[in-house]
Amino acid sequence: MNKPGSINVVDIICHSFRHMDPRLISHGERVSYILMKMLEETRRYTLQEKHDIFMLGLLHDIGAYKDSEIDAMLSFDTGETMEHSVFGYLLFKTFSPLQQYADVILYHHHCNAQYYSVPISNYHRDIAKLIYLADRIDIFCVQNPDGDLNAFLERYSGNTFYPSDIHWFWKTEEKYHLLDNIKSMDYQEDVGDYIERHSKLTADQTYKYLMTLIFSVDFRSDYTALHTNYAVHLSKNIAHALHLPAGSQKDIEAAALLHNVGKVSLDNQLSSPEDYDNYVKALYDDSTLAITRDILSGNIEEPILTLIEESSFLLKSWTLDEPVSISPSPSVEVLALSYLMSNALSLEMNVSYCHHPRMLSFLRDKYKSCGMDDSIFRTLEKSFDRIIENTQRSCSNIYDTYHQMMSEYRSLNIVLKHYNSKY
Repeated sequence: MNKPGSINVVDIICHSFRHMDPRLISHGERVSYILMKMLEETRRYTLQEKHDIFMLGLLHDIGAYKDSEIDAMLSFDTGETMEHSVFGYLLFKTFSPLQQYADVILYHHHCNAQYYSVPISNYHRDIAKLIYLADRIDIFCVQNPDGDLNAFLERYSGNTFYPSDIHWFWKTEEKYHLLDNIKSMDYQEDVGDYIERHSKLTADQTYKYLMTLIFSVDFRSDYTALHTNYAVHLSKNIAHALHLPAGSQKDIEAAALLHNVGKVSLDNQLSSPEDYDNYVKALYDDSTLAITRDILSGNIEEPILTLIEESSFLLKSWTLDEPVSISPSPSVEVLALSYLMSNALSLEMNVSYCHHPRMLSFLRDKYKSCGMDDSIFRTLEKSFDRIIENTQRSCSNIYDTYHQMMSEYRSLNIVLKHYNSKY
C-alpha cells in the first residue's frame, strides 16, 4: 500500500497504550522518559542510538495483552514466564523499523539469560539491562509510592542490574528529579517536547511502526489476524475498480489501516466463531469508536478521521438493518464495504468461488434493507471475482507471516518454560 503521509505515529502509540490495560497506563512513556533523561547524561551512544533506545523503552511491552502476562510483568519474581517479550521480539523482528534491536525486546526481562536460540551481543544485552532497570524503577514506584527504591535497587545490584547503571540513574535523578516529575505528570511535557524534536520519521518508518502496533493486536487470535490487512487491500482494490482519484485512494487506505485502532481496549481472547461475532459487534460499538477518535485526533489529517467516523456510522446502519440517514461519499461507502467484507473474509484465507454469490447476496440485501443507492455495489458486483482474487493474493504474505510467527512463538516459549522449570 501507499506509505502514510502526515501521521504522528509516536503519539498514536502512546494514546493506544493508555487504553490497553489500566495497569499499564503510560508505563511505556514513563520508562522512555527515564531512559531519555539518563541518556542525556552520557556520550556512550550516538544521537540516533539514543532515539532508538527511547523508542525501545516506549514499545518494550508491546507484546503484552494477556491478564496473566500483565500480572507477571507487574511482579518481581524473575522466575515468571515472560511470553510478552517473545511476542514483542517477533513483532519487532517482523514489522518494526528497529529490527536490529529485536533481541533487546526478547531479553529485556531475562537480561542474563543464555538459553534462547537467538544470540545477543553484549552491546544489546547492556541496552536490555538499561531498559529493564527503567522498567523496574517505574513498576516499583507505582506499586510502592512510599517504598525505599534505593534499598530495592541495591538488592538487585550486581546480579540483575549493573551497579554503574544504578549509580547513573541516581545521578540523573539528582539533577532532573525524575521521580517527582513522574508523580506530578510533568514528565509528559518533556516526552512530548522530545518527540516533537526528534521523531521526524520517514513515511516508511511510520508505516512500519503502524504495522507493529496494529499486528500487536490483530495477531493475538486466528480470528482477527487478517482483519486489518484484508480491510486495507479490499479498500484499495474496490477504490481502484471504481477509478476513484489517487488522493481519495490514499486517504481510504490510511483510514482502512487505522479504522479500528480503538480495539486495543477489547478482550481479544477469542476461541470460537461466536466469540468473534461478539468481538465484531464490540468493535463497531460507539464506545470503541470514541476510543479510536481519542487515539487519532490531532495525530492524523482531519479528512481521514472523518472518513473513519462516517464509514463506521454507515457500517452500524448496515449491521442493524436500519435506513441510512446520510448520503455517504464514495470513499465512505468503499471503506464501509471493506470493513464488512473483511469481517467475513478474514475467517478463512481461501474463499472459493462458491462463496462469492452468497456474499454478493448478503451485500445486496444490506443495500436494499437500508434503502441505499446501489450504483457503487453494482460496479463492485461486476468486478467482484477479480477484487477478491487480488485481495487474497495481496494478503497471502501476511497470512504466511502470521503462521510463521506463531510457530516461532510457540517454540521459543517452550524453551522459556523449560528453562524456568529447570532453574
